[in-house]
Amino acid sequence: MHLIVVTLIQNGQPQPFWEIPKDISQDMKVSSRLVFVKGDANYRRLLGDRKWAFDTPFADVCGYFPTNLCALRAIKAELGCGMPEEKTRAARALDDKWLVSGRFGVIQCVSTSKFDE
Repeated sequence: MHLIVVTLIQNGQPQPFWEIPKDISQDMKVSSRLVFVKGDANYRRLLGDRKWAFDTPFADVCGYFPTNLCALRAIKAELGCGMPEEKTRAARALDDKWLVSGRFGVIQCVSTSKFDE
């Protein structure tokens, strides 16, 4: 196994990730075991820049992704998912601007079971 870093022009576009062109989506499905998505803007694209209940499971929101996914994000916008209520309550107690301060972050993953292959 080896790491290949690929940058696509679509990564700089504002569309949600579920609008990735079919050829790119198919290529990721076939050739990638894991895709990392980094940063607040790209995380927002994973969520379609929509407000989800914070405790909505990440897999329920991003299960459309064509391969295993790991999202790395410093929280800087008032949206998110996959965050248990007790964690968001604790963050709010520490920082009333926790959703925009960048003080907190998440690492969230969705598995399509390709690791078993």
